[in-house]
Amino acid sequence: MTGKRDHTHVLSGDAGIKFAAEIVNGLRQALESHKAVSVATQALTAADLTTVQTLIAAKISAEAQGKSLAMDSPIGEPLRIVLHDAGLLSPAQPYRDFWALPSRQP
Repeated sequence: MTGKRDHTHVLSGDAGIKFAAEIVNGLRQALESHKAVSVATQALTAADLTTVQTLIAAKISAEAQGKSLAMDSPIGEPLRIVLHDAGLLSPAQPYRDFWALPSRQP
């Protein structure tokens, strides 16, 4: 994470599709209460493409409100694997810089 954030929102456990509504609500509440939010994912046990889509949508929503959402570093292993396997860490990807880049590849 670069710079100090007002609030750290921790995602833990399974952040996959079964829990998407909970993830969305938690991020929404964090952004309603804080101008700048960082998302810590180190405690995740599962993630999928829904997790990625939810985080990108939250970032876009934050920016539309004049707020910021950033990823805490390092990102959790389950999320890193999804990003890598989906090709979302390649230089051509538009949100590549949003993700706290992993220090190693699988």
